Amino acid sequence: MTTNSRKLTDRQERFIVEYLGCANAAEAARRAGYSENTAKQTGYENLTKPYLKQAIEAKRGEIMQDSEDKVAWLVERLTAEATAADNGEATRVRALEVIGKVIGAYAPEKVEQTTFAGGFLADVDLEEPDIPDHPAFNPLDSEDLH
Repeated sequence: MTTNSRKLTDRQERFIVEYLGCANAAEAARRAGYSENTAKQTGYENLTKPYLKQAIEAKRGEIMQDSEDKVAWLVERLTAEATAADNGEATRVRALEVIGKVIGAYAPEKVEQTTFAGGFLADVDLEEPDIPDHPAFNPLDSEDLH
């Protein structure tokens, strides 16, 4: 990959790919083989170099274009399946359903999220409380029963 007539090193190219994958400069630097001790600084420096920023944007555009091409091809194939007269009703309906998902026609599925705030645990007494012994209830001893 050449940018602004400046050849990128193998590590820089790897950094670009890793950065686009994780969006974290320090992690991308580590994965690209830079020193663990200087990964944060190296990642930051890489993001401030104009030729690397340009290479990142070029690679991002390349990836996005590839994705857009694949989606267009997929929608085209699904449309063909949905409109083919020789396909059964279920096949056509399923193709239309998948097209709807691809183009974002459906609301996202609801996902139940359960969060747990552990702050109240600081007030919990870990010692077992002294519970007074109560005599067991015996219904035959009750005066209220008739």
